[in-house]
Amino acid sequence: MKLLLINPYLGQVSNNTEGATHSPPLGLCFVATFVRDHTDCDVEIVDPVPQGLTDSDVLAKVADADFVGLSIYTDTRFYCIDFAKKIKEHNPQCVLILGGAHTYFLDKLILEHYPFIDVIVRGEGEQTAAEIVKGTSLQEIAGITYKHSSGEIIRNADRPLIQDIDPLYVDYGLLPDMSLYKTDIEAPLDMRRLKTAYMIESRGCPFKCTYCANQHWQGIWRAVSPSRTVDKMEHLVRNYGVQYFRFYDDLFTTNKNRTLEFCRILKDRKLNVHFRVLARAGISKDTLKALRDAGCESIGIGIESGSDRMLKRIQKGTTRQQIIETINSCKELGLWIVGSFIVSLPGESREDYRASLALANAPDTFMTNILHLLPGTSFYNELKEKGEIEDTIWFERQRDGYIFYCQENFASSPFSFAQAQWLARYMKYYAWMRHPLKTIKQYGIGVGIAIVVFSGIDTLFKGRLYKIAYHYRNLYRRFTMRGQ
Repeated sequence: MKLLLINPYLGQVSNNTEGATHSPPLGLCFVATFVRDHTDCDVEIVDPVPQGLTDSDVLAKVADADFVGLSIYTDTRFYCIDFAKKIKEHNPQCVLILGGAHTYFLDKLILEHYPFIDVIVRGEGEQTAAEIVKGTSLQEIAGITYKHSSGEIIRNADRPLIQDIDPLYVDYGLLPDMSLYKTDIEAPLDMRRLKTAYMIESRGCPFKCTYCANQHWQGIWRAVSPSRTVDKMEHLVRNYGVQYFRFYDDLFTTNKNRTLEFCRILKDRKLNVHFRVLARAGISKDTLKALRDAGCESIGIGIESGSDRMLKRIQKGTTRQQIIETINSCKELGLWIVGSFIVSLPGESREDYRASLALANAPDTFMTNILHLLPGTSFYNELKEKGEIEDTIWFERQRDGYIFYCQENFASSPFSFAQAQWLARYMKYYAWMRHPLKTIKQYGIGVGIAIVVFSGIDTLFKGRLYKIAYHYRNLYRRFTMRGQ
């Protein structure tokens, strides 16, 4: 038997594949590793963009697969669905499986709209996938939704979360060559030159931000033991020559004692590596110092807004003062700070935006996103209760990509899409122009100067030059964000 797991970014979809080579599909690799270790099934992961595979190349691999699984992402859901249909046409006998956060709350609707899909996996996929390939009767497998031969859609009970995730791991040998993936594009320039590996060593988050898609984790946080995590890092250092690790955990530092123990063990092993984690405003300075002493170079912080009113509205659980204090602590310790902001938050005013803008120069680099809807989030459910959105919106082809919270889509939104685009863009320009030396430090002399000059000129045009440059990718990558 053969299980083929596909990361459904397709090479010909250029506008939607820029992020596809930033990091390997670790979620698929957790599943692949578990299935390989617990069944007699052959497993292969296909990642078309970094591997340079065409649709035809992937379909050729599908031909002899007994099971084909795809992770569906909200922003590229139609590309995934369309390719899933091609798979079923190419190999009608295969069991076609979809998984991922997008399916968790839309499982029944997905099967209603797309009858060629056989099974939806909800939640963690390792044990579920293993049971499917072993031939366990579908009615006995927890955590799946499937279509019965009678045509009835059946939603089995949820699968309990795996409490002990220490045994779960990624076999990087199942992935395409790691050199095909980009290094951490938000890291300092010297870190981007190092051989990089990506890891996930905890699952879930105990906080309840209203926009976050990870609510299917039920607010439960679980983590690999510190010694086990360092064992994995040591393996990657010894066998793959890795020098820099980026942890994609939703919140690596959730448990202070675990974080401190991880730092102690890492120092004792003397691996001499660098790494980046995601922390939270309000983290203690002694924890930050321990991370720095252990080799941490960069801290990611979800700032989201500089307005206490907005932070309260999205249930972030942090304050402006905590953000400022945490950033100051990071600067004192020499940690590179990667921030994130969101514009067009519910009820956001120009004054709220200016409060965020005033913090734009605080992190070393940051990203600014326009608030977009994800199924199952608290804010999404709030809009459903108000009658502003229905689940069927995810199946309307004219709404391809993200569904942004803007006036064109929602009467309650504070900004039009064009206004939100400019506010997000101007925040970057503001930071680049105000601190050109910081910009040069991040991007290098030539690109840094080009960014600062371009920002000043395009501010006069309110982002219109950026839109033109975005359509001409080589110019965009060279003079703005280099493909970020």
